[in-house]
Amino acid sequence: MTNIAYKGYSIRPAPLQLTESGEWSMELYIAKNKGYELAIRKFSAAETFVKKEDAILNCINFGKQIIDGEVENCTVSDL
Repeated sequence: MTNIAYKGYSIRPAPLQLTESGEWSMELYIAKNKGYELAIRKFSAAETFVKKEDAILNCINFGKQIIDGEVENCTVSDL
């Protein structure tokens, strides 16, 4: 999966195909370089998608919203 650079962070979509339904989950990692260290945090949401491509696009958008501080109870301010 490709990393997307956004406002000094890196967003990596990591959707998983659910066994029972075959749909794709919305899971992603947001990372930030801190000198010699890479800080990474995993995020997910309950929404699922029929197509993997849709899940990837929504992971990227969700990651941007998290970075922008638009998602309640999800923050990267301490990365």
